[in-house]
Amino acid sequence: MPPALSVPGGRSRPGPGRHSRPVSVRELRGGARMVLCASVSWYLAVELHIDSAPVAAVLPAVFTLAGIPLWAPRLGFYRLGGVLLGVGIGALALRWLPVSVLSLALVVSVGYLAGLLLRIDGAPSPQVVVSAVLVFGVPVAGYPEQRLLENLVGIAVVVLLGPLLWPPDPCAILSGRLDAYRERLDRLLRRHGVQGAPPAADRDAGTAEDLWQQPRDLGRDLRRARQALRWSVLLRRSAPALEEVGHRIHLAERTAAPLHCLTAHLRLADDRDPFPDAVRHALVGALAGADPTEPIARARAIGRRNEPAAPGTQPDLVHGILLLVLDTLDEYRRAHFPGP
Repeated sequence: MPPALSVPGGRSRPGPGRHSRPVSVRELRGGARMVLCASVSWYLAVELHIDSAPVAAVLPAVFTLAGIPLWAPRLGFYRLGGVLLGVGIGALALRWLPVSVLSLALVVSVGYLAGLLLRIDGAPSPQVVVSAVLVFGVPVAGYPEQRLLENLVGIAVVVLLGPLLWPPDPCAILSGRLDAYRERLDRLLRRHGVQGAPPAADRDAGTAEDLWQQPRDLGRDLRRARQALRWSVLLRRSAPALEEVGHRIHLAERTAAPLHCLTAHLRLADDRDPFPDAVRHALVGALAGADPTEPIARARAIGRRNEPAAPGTQPDLVHGILLLVLDTLDEYRRAHFPGP
């Protein structure tokens, strides 16, 4: 899925007309995919005589296909589990409890606790609470079974049909997001090297707040993509290319923490020191897919010529962090660019 919006220090979101961009073909295809799956779900639920207006059958398409459709099977099964738990909790509450505020509070509490068992990316599943409250709030005979059947139809359509409709290549998506991270990282490191000051002192510091979360998000979505490709006959040939992108994503993950420490808290002792720029050049090139052998050797030679004279000082700490990044780059090189 595309990365979240960058939220500056005030956490304000872009207003109308600001940072606007044209609608992409991928977004239009996503909307068409959602409309088609929702319509098919409605049609099947009506034809199966589940209900004349099966709204619940449409919801899986709306909520599950909002992102990359290859995630649809995984999210669909999570939704099914949440619906089963929620319908069960709501039905039991209707049978044993009176309809009251206290009963509702108990249903919500139990639904939340049950949602902890179905975490999606670490967050409790809200589907359990939603289904439990809807069933509890509609004390009509047969409604729990009807809602369950409608969701089963909608989830089946999403799982079976969604990934087949204009499936985007996850390799291309993740590669594009990695390129965007690499470009932002390059600009940040250039500014840090020129100014010799941490971005916290810069008026544009807020623009980098979410930068260090991006490698972790990329790693999460890489794991999702690997799982999804096992179920996709159409995109299975993308697996080797996805692995190549995955190696670079892992490099971004491993170097994010030391670079965050370097740029957020430390001041370069001398903005004329070529060592930080040499490390930046080696890392940015490796994240772009280039062989980092020569840039690493060049950076190490520059680092040896510019070692801080006094150990334990801040320049020595900066130098040590840059060497840590180079060591990580060397491990990446040995694993993926073995040479003489």
